[in-house]
Amino acid sequence: MFRDTRPRGLRIPTHRETAEEWGEQIAALREAPRGWVFLLGRLASDGYLCHLDLNYHLDGELVAVVQTSRPVPAGHRVGSLTTPQSQLSTFLANSDRLDLRTEIAPLDGPPTPGQVLLHGVPVPVEVHRSHGCRSAVIPRLPSQPGYVIVTAAAEHWATATDLALRPPAAF
Repeated sequence: MFRDTRPRGLRIPTHRETAEEWGEQIAALREAPRGWVFLLGRLASDGYLCHLDLNYHLDGELVAVVQTSRPVPAGHRVGSLTTPQSQLSTFLANSDRLDLRTEIAPLDGPPTPGQVLLHGVPVPVEVHRSHGCRSAVIPRLPSQPGYVIVTAAAEHWATATDLALRPPAAF
């Protein structure tokens, strides 16, 4: 018999509560295709919410991740930084596209020029590729400090790179 040792009173915030705690705009698909659903993930560093992930799924399969990140305030003991390469490796591991024994997915070559749409405006990016998936970073956002990394399977790249910044109330 197994005993549940999880702390009692542990409460997971809703998407809306997480978005309100974030307090700034969040990158999301401009228009999610029919059947795509998302889960909102969060990562804090030293108690400061610094990354939000919109993990998009289609028929139970992870097809895209849009991560909005912001720098931790000065004076924090622990910093946090994600890159297109780290996000791509995480995506590959979570989408079962890699052998479980593979620790880091090697890139399929150097990054190539590409673009991501933000509110319909093309933003030049460097596209990283590995195992049929792609990842790119928008290094600066027009309205707030931080950056966005988008990662998706190649067959969903065009959809996943048409982004918009949404207010917390949209979640």
